[in-house]
Amino acid sequence: MSLIAWQGLRLTVPARWSPVKIEGDYAAGYVLLADLHRPRLGLRWGTLRKRKMDVAAVVRKRMLEEVGRLAADEATPLNVSEGWTGGTLYIEPEPPGRDVWIGYSPRSKRVVELIHHAHRRERMLEGSILPTLQDSSENEPIRWSIFDLSCSVDGALPLDRQRLNAGDLSLSFGDAKRSVFVRQIAVAELALQRQPLEKWLQDQQRVQRKQYRAVGKIEPAELSLGGRAAAGFVGRLRRRRRFAFMRWIAAEFVTYALHDRERDRIVIVQATDDKLARRTCESIGWAADLVEKS
Repeated sequence: MSLIAWQGLRLTVPARWSPVKIEGDYAAGYVLLADLHRPRLGLRWGTLRKRKMDVAAVVRKRMLEEVGRLAADEATPLNVSEGWTGGTLYIEPEPPGRDVWIGYSPRSKRVVELIHHAHRRERMLEGSILPTLQDSSENEPIRWSIFDLSCSVDGALPLDRQRLNAGDLSLSFGDAKRSVFVRQIAVAELALQRQPLEKWLQDQQRVQRKQYRAVGKIEPAELSLGGRAAAGFVGRLRRRRRFAFMRWIAAEFVTYALHDRERDRIVIVQATDDKLARRTCESIGWAADLVEKS
């Protein structure tokens, strides 16, 4: 099994299912998971803006849109945990077809839909996927896990871009004042044959070199990555004087490049302050440990 955590939603799925389509933000979006043969699971969410509403009516309307009136009449109530209300499940009686669950989370004020493309009668949606579904609000740290990159970031810092290439994964978060960038490169043993770890850090700093200058030398550093000791380097950048009037950009950046030997990964974290960078580093790799323990 593997854990998918995206925009505050978390669930466990078979390891052979991988994200092939990702859209939207915390308020509304969609993730499609597929294996080598076909689409397997769709995860859709949307925020309800009204203060007063009939959750059952909203869920009923969404179910009608997904499966039609006759099938919606056969749907049964199913709340996966105390954190969900209005949960409704429809199971396709004669697969192949779609099993659909729709529920509302008061925690994030979002309606969440799970659509399992069932090829045979597995009852996987209600048996193994729904019991793992969790939600987080924007007022708490949000955990992210996609492929084998996982980290935890302050919910006030929205995801602004992602790059999910094979062996090179990165997520970037930020608002008007703070930002944090997380990159993971695999396999570290091969990547370090191309260039040393210090050079990987310099390559990351080069992105900001037009507006920032290096402060001091790159120094050795040792941090905890999800409870695992990791050695590497740290470098700092400060905004150049001629850009001092640009108060809307960060005054400085700190960049860590670390070798996670246990997971054989290079981890690069760049943030607008050292505390944010260290907190992010401490959370990296949490999903792999959680799945292994389970």
